Amino acid sequence: MKVSLPLSSHFIQSHGKKFLPLIERYAREKAIHNTLLVTGLEGVGKKEAVLYFVQYLFCDLSVFATNDDQPSMLTPEPSPTPGITPCGECKSCKRALQNQWLDLFWFDPETNEEETRIGQHKIETFRELKSKFGLGPMEEPFKVVVITDADRMTPQAANSILKMLEEPPENWIFILTAGDASRLLPTILSRCIELKLSPLTSEQIFNILKDQKGIDFQSAKAEVASKAAQGSISRAHYFMDDETWKTREVILGLLSSPTHEWMRLVELLSQSQRELILGLDLLESIFTDLLNAKIYGASSTWIHHDQKEFLLQWMEAKKITIHKITYVMSEL
Repeated sequence: MKVSLPLSSHFIQSHGKKFLPLIERYAREKAIHNTLLVTGLEGVGKKEAVLYFVQYLFCDLSVFATNDDQPSMLTPEPSPTPGITPCGECKSCKRALQNQWLDLFWFDPETNEEETRIGQHKIETFRELKSKFGLGPMEEPFKVVVITDADRMTPQAANSILKMLEEPPENWIFILTAGDASRLLPTILSRCIELKLSPLTSEQIFNILKDQKGIDFQSAKAEVASKAAQGSISRAHYFMDDETWKTREVILGLLSSPTHEWMRLVELLSQSQRELILGLDLLESIFTDLLNAKIYGASSTWIHHDQKEFLLQWMEAKKITIHKITYVMSEL
């Protein structure tokens, strides 16, 4: 698991209109669909939303709690929406903060040793799950199986999971995430309730970064990162990295001195799949600024606002046209 609790309050506000009504419905009906599919673009916060949902299911104050513990009258009520928001104070919520849930099975696709290339879910991944399939929960109301990037399952792995979804044991819940739901087996899709998360706005991403970074928050860098992220909080984190910032400096240097900077850029982008993708994203975002400036002029909104003067001067000196910009973007 690569996410942790507690989540940013701005994250909950941003995506809450999608997943809080579902939680409300489950709380009202005291019944839950045993298979949920959370979809959205890469890095939009699918895993975070799932983790929040699981914390709600396991919270001792939820309608699904199996214990008789009651909150102390001396304990302040931390939940702004009692009944559908995890309390954050009970034993289960404290286990969540320490990533110590015994009834949660969390599966990410395999990566290589450097974590630079994402692989697939293979059938071997789910062997442990099969050995425990059907056993009751140990501490919580449910056993929850989370399969992130489920659209990266091999056909054998997908069919293995399908068999479990066809006859799920009592008190077992399956939650899948996917960037592209069309890559899942239709028979899996037919068993899921789908929850679609929308891309985040640059303002929402900026506020989430501010919550997460605390005293290490860098406003100028976050403004660029939140606009370049294209709705993805994980992309914004990448753009906040010092190494990515250095890549941006090389790309900007390439514009004015291509002979000097070209090999340096190639070396940076060849380090990993992630560096290549981010480098291309940076190039695209810079040329998006140039295109918008050509079309909208002074009213254009800039991603790389701190480089506005340099980019305008470069574009004028090189006599860059809309045709040239769109050609470069199509090649990217």
